[in-house]
Amino acid sequence: MLHGYDETQPNALTRVEVLEAQEIRLKHLLKKAYECSPYYHRVFDQLKLKPDDIRSPKEFTKIPFTTKEELRRYGYPYGGDFLAEPFEQLVGWHMTSGTTGTPVVNPYTRSDVEVWTNLVARCLRCAGVTHRDIVMNVYGYGLFTGGLGLHQGVQRVGAKVIPWGTGRTEVLVSRLKEFGATVITGTPSYELLIAETMRKLGVDPERDLKLRIAIPGAESMSRLMLERIDVELGLRLREGGAREIYGFTEALGPGVAQECPSDSHEWMHVWADHFLVEVVDPESGERLSDGEEGELVVTTLTKDAMPLLRYRTRDITILAESDDDIPHPKIRMIMGRIDDVVFYKGAKIYPSAINQVLMGHPEVLEYKVIVDRSPLSPSFTVIVETREPSEELRRKLTEEISGVTFARPRIEFSQPNTLPRFEGKSKRVIVKE
Repeated sequence: MLHGYDETQPNALTRVEVLEAQEIRLKHLLKKAYECSPYYHRVFDQLKLKPDDIRSPKEFTKIPFTTKEELRRYGYPYGGDFLAEPFEQLVGWHMTSGTTGTPVVNPYTRSDVEVWTNLVARCLRCAGVTHRDIVMNVYGYGLFTGGLGLHQGVQRVGAKVIPWGTGRTEVLVSRLKEFGATVITGTPSYELLIAETMRKLGVDPERDLKLRIAIPGAESMSRLMLERIDVELGLRLREGGAREIYGFTEALGPGVAQECPSDSHEWMHVWADHFLVEVVDPESGERLSDGEEGELVVTTLTKDAMPLLRYRTRDITILAESDDDIPHPKIRMIMGRIDDVVFYKGAKIYPSAINQVLMGHPEVLEYKVIVDRSPLSPSFTVIVETREPSEELRRKLTEEISGVTFARPRIEFSQPNTLPRFEGKSKRVIVKE
C-alpha cells in the first residue's frame, strides 16, 4: 500500500504517480487474491496461473471476468469464498436489495471503511464541497450504501451533514431553508421531486435557499436531466451545479468516480489509484480502445475484505484520458445498463436515451414508458405528464424518440401529478411480455 499522500485530494498525485500506484497496488492485490481468497485461488489454479505471471495491467486480460452471478453464488451471505480476510476482521456489510433473487453482499473491514470514506471525501472535494458547506444527505440509510457512504465522506471533508434519508419531502424543503443547506445529495429523480415540491410550497430556490451544489447518483441520468436540476434548484445562481457521483455496492459504494466542475455533465474522473478500469465489448469481452463505447469492467485495487478482479459492472460508458488538471482518467457519464436494454421489434431501446429526449422539453413534468412485447399486439408507449399538451409536442417527441430508439412510440399525455414520483431509484420503464 502507498502512504504519504492525502487520499481525499483529487490532485494529490501526478499522472505518473497514479500509474505507479496502480502497478504497486495491482501486484499486492494479485498476491492477496491468490493467497487469501478461496474463490480466486481456484480460478488461478484452474488456469495454471500465478500472481507473478501478470507483470503489468496490460497482461491483466489473462484473468477471467468476475460477474454478479458468481458473487451471488459464491459470496453470500458473509462474502463466502470471495472473502480475503478472516471473519473476525469484518465490521459489517452492505448489500443490494435482492428484489430479483439473492442479494449481492459487500463485507467491510476497518481498512475498507477508511478507504471508502476517503474516496467519497475525494469525490466531494472534486465536486467543490468544502468544510464550510452544510450538506442535506437524502440518500437512503441502511443496507443501501448511499446514505452512510456520503455521510462519512461529508464528515471527512469537515462539512456539516444533515442525515435526512428519503421521505417527508415537504418538511425537508423547510429544513433546507431553515438550516441554510448549501449542498444536497440524492438520486436525480428525487432531487427533481424536491424541486417540484418547492414550487408547490411557493419556495423560490434562488431567493429562499442557499443551495449551490447537488451530488446526484445511484441511477442512470442524462446531461439534460442534470441541466434541469441545475436550473430547478437554483444552483447556477451561485456558480455551482449538479455533479454526478458514481459507484456500486461491490466496489464499496459511491466513490468510484466523480464529475468535476469542468466536465459539463458529460464525464467523470475515475480514481485510478484505487480502481483499474477497462471498457470491453459486452458480447465478445475483448478490451476496447479509449474512445470506444462498451461495458465498464472494474478491478478494486485497495479493497481489503473482498477484492474483485475484472468485475463486469454491466454499465455502458467510454474511457478517455483526463483533459483537465485532475490526473485521473475519465469515463463518460453512464449511458445505461446492458441489463436495462429493452429489445422491441428488433430494436434496442435504451431508457437513458428516452430520458435525454424528454428532459430536453421543459413542458415534460414526468413520464412512464410501457413496452408490451406480446406477440399478438406489441406496442411502445410513452406517457408524458404535462400542463401543456399539444399535437406539436406529440409530433416532436415522437420524432425525437424514434430517432434515438429506432422504434416509433405512441405518445399519450396525462394531467399533472398523475404519474408516480420517486424518492429512491426511479422505475419509469415497464416491460410486459
